[in-house]
Amino acid sequence: MTLLALSALVLAFCLGIASVEAGRLISYPPHIRTKPSSYIVEFESHIPKTHVSRFHAMSDVSVDRHFTKVLNGISVSVNKRDFDPNHFAKMDGIKRVWPVRYYYPASSSSSASNSSNIYSHHATGVEKALKELGVDGKGVKIGIVDSGVDYNHPELGACWKTEGCPWQYGKDFIGDKYDMTDAIPIIEPNPTPMDCEGHGTHVSGILAGRGPQVRGVAPGATFGMYRVFSCPINGQGGSADDIILQGVEAAFEDGHDIISLSLGGGAWSEEPMAVACAQIVQQGVVVVAALGNDGVGGLQTAGAPAIARGVISVGSVDNWNVTTKPGIITSTQGTQTIALSMPGNSKYPFDFESDTPLAIPAGGEDSIAGCANYTEDMTGKIVVVKRGACAFNDKVTYAYTAGAIGVICYNNVAGDMSPGVSNSVPIPFVGISDDDGKYITDTLAAGGATIKALKGATEIKLSKTGGQISSFSSIGPSAELDMVPLISAPGGNIWSTFPKKLGNYASLSGTSMAAPYISGTVALLKQARPDLDVGAITRLLVSNGKPITDPATGLKTNPFKSGAGLVNIYDAIKSRVQFDPPVLSLNDSKVSPIQGYSKLESLGNVRWAARTINIHNTDSKKSLHFSLNNAAANSLSMFLANGSFSYTPRTWPADTSSVSENELSQVYSPNAEKTIGPGKSCSVTVFIVAPKGLKDSESWYYGGFINFTLQWDGEQTTSTQVVSYGGYNGDSTIRDVLSPPSDGLPAFVDIATGMSVEDLSTMVIGNNATKAILFGLAIPSRLVEIVLVDAVTSKSAGYTLQGYNEYMPRTCPECSVPYLSAPLTKTVFTNSKLTNVTQAPAGKYHVRIRALRPFGDIAVDSDYQVWGSAEFTIA
Repeated sequence: MTLLALSALVLAFCLGIASVEAGRLISYPPHIRTKPSSYIVEFESHIPKTHVSRFHAMSDVSVDRHFTKVLNGISVSVNKRDFDPNHFAKMDGIKRVWPVRYYYPASSSSSASNSSNIYSHHATGVEKALKELGVDGKGVKIGIVDSGVDYNHPELGACWKTEGCPWQYGKDFIGDKYDMTDAIPIIEPNPTPMDCEGHGTHVSGILAGRGPQVRGVAPGATFGMYRVFSCPINGQGGSADDIILQGVEAAFEDGHDIISLSLGGGAWSEEPMAVACAQIVQQGVVVVAALGNDGVGGLQTAGAPAIARGVISVGSVDNWNVTTKPGIITSTQGTQTIALSMPGNSKYPFDFESDTPLAIPAGGEDSIAGCANYTEDMTGKIVVVKRGACAFNDKVTYAYTAGAIGVICYNNVAGDMSPGVSNSVPIPFVGISDDDGKYITDTLAAGGATIKALKGATEIKLSKTGGQISSFSSIGPSAELDMVPLISAPGGNIWSTFPKKLGNYASLSGTSMAAPYISGTVALLKQARPDLDVGAITRLLVSNGKPITDPATGLKTNPFKSGAGLVNIYDAIKSRVQFDPPVLSLNDSKVSPIQGYSKLESLGNVRWAARTINIHNTDSKKSLHFSLNNAAANSLSMFLANGSFSYTPRTWPADTSSVSENELSQVYSPNAEKTIGPGKSCSVTVFIVAPKGLKDSESWYYGGFINFTLQWDGEQTTSTQVVSYGGYNGDSTIRDVLSPPSDGLPAFVDIATGMSVEDLSTMVIGNNATKAILFGLAIPSRLVEIVLVDAVTSKSAGYTLQGYNEYMPRTCPECSVPYLSAPLTKTVFTNSKLTNVTQAPAGKYHVRIRALRPFGDIAVDSDYQVWGSAEFTIA
């Protein structure tokens, strides 16, 4: 096994912070890039703001930022070697301490070509709301925290803070020179938040575009842009969370009704961004956040701050129209045009004016993914690889190292794809559909082939996956089994504004594009119904979603992928009923006879859960008659029928013709039909039964939608609203946390070469970190410990470097977190803070990894999954 850039990666891990005192000093997993010697300190709520004076008085501590609105705390930098952050955590009045970490925008591909692709608002109710109800967001303030905006763009107003200008608020917090690879990144904010990267301008067009090419969801709203991402330097486009918190706090202080966040990172609600956003929601401001783009990794890949309580988390559906670049394939079989995505790295266009040879990596099926060093010279060729097995950045790096001048990646599932890679590798990278990929590989198998792609050429085609959940969209539930996303919106292949210097327009894909779409719909709802509070807005938005049918099964798409489905803002505005809660998170439930509903006793032992839904008829003059029924959704598992682990979720039932409706999830209620008087409320109890025949060992996530058919007195028409539900079919507290053996992990590697160490009996560990252990997590874990164990006494010698880690996300080869790592030396730590240092005596040892299972108690040994290695030597 060879792992790309392993030496640099492990070195970065060694520079990170990995000490923790539960509830006080929070550590990040070692893969998370943190800013050296920098921390966010949160004070207890009763501590006055003057508490910060203690930090100003410390000679080796600089107070960088003071947060007073969204987080009662500060960010600090420490100018002292070997500083122990537990010093902060032990101070009176300190609630939590985090290392400052880096975040990234949540988009996956980009381009910059002029073309007209005005994506349709008809399916989301936006067009109908704009035309029939006359709403456009006027009077509503939306704060966007992003990479800035090219406010000179003609479709974005061509103005900044002038009378009548849509851009009345905003500030630059980062400048153009910020490089997170620097020991001390340069922060030199500009007078205005002008965008030099493109992401923020694209997001802005989705909200504020005035036409003719881009028509935003809420063009009449008033906007603020809070720039927290800089120009990409060395292929890096990240930012630190204390800078982002500054932008979020400024948006809150400026009085915005909605804060739109197209960024993310982490998997737990304990992240500083998640904590801040949850507090903002509690203070009456709507926060909308992108769920993330790790859908290729399967279930539980949702990120913070989208997973924070009260935040509207947003998944992505593919656009119905796709802007592509035509690629002309020429071979002995003739000529055929294929559809190329816009380049995944905006700096390097896929322009080849003359026929350029295509090639695939040699070595058969295992090599076609392009995830290892090539055995042949690809100089002057464009390499064709298959999606999967490793990250897109790895694919383009391997190809470039072999001499390739471009990469085409074809999808491993049905439909188009829009990959995203960093600008650090100077060759273009595009995606194509699985069908076009098969055509190219078949053509190359029959002989040679070339491709030509002319500069500036674009075309618009109908998408085969329009209206379906985007393959990149992250999937719930959260680490604590909460329902995410709550709702979905167009985010795949979205044509919008781009900085004028970068081509005026671009097609991007990502939940970054779906989040501002939802922010725009919230603005329409607030304009139409200004009396609504945050909770009511969420309830109306979610319960009026339109569940998405899976064309492969005919059932509804699982709500852990889609939330309540595709947003429909017209129906939300017109709605006269509210459901609380609008989603039912069932977590895991036990198998037993149903209690509380005698008519269901005949079902015997089943997996079930009971929940109560409060229904409020907001029509003050008419009674509401309702009935409810169930629409079962697909169930999802990360295990195939043969028991092997799969990052692409398996769907059940694969063949609905062989499964009766009674075998799917069921919903029963003693109040399935009822009448609610004008302005009155009632409560309905529902009993939800998991699908029959699903094996607990296969870790299924099931779900569906409770459809409420509504009719008011004197009206002939009916309408439907939904409450989505989802649960885990099994006991999550006994689940294995570590990645399955089929991933080849845990594994020991040589840091210098990146090669695996197969025979541990010959491995010798000394003072220097020459070896590391790699491991992965199939599901998030609250705590993972890595210790050295004496092979003779079976007693722990202490924690390894990076040996105590809290709030760990799950990993996968193609995810933003491919695997986790801990370097090995004879240095160990005898406390969980990793401050008491000692040397392990010479002898034989094992590595032991303990990963806390879901909802486990960190003090209970039986709540951990434990893995032990073979013996090796410490000299």
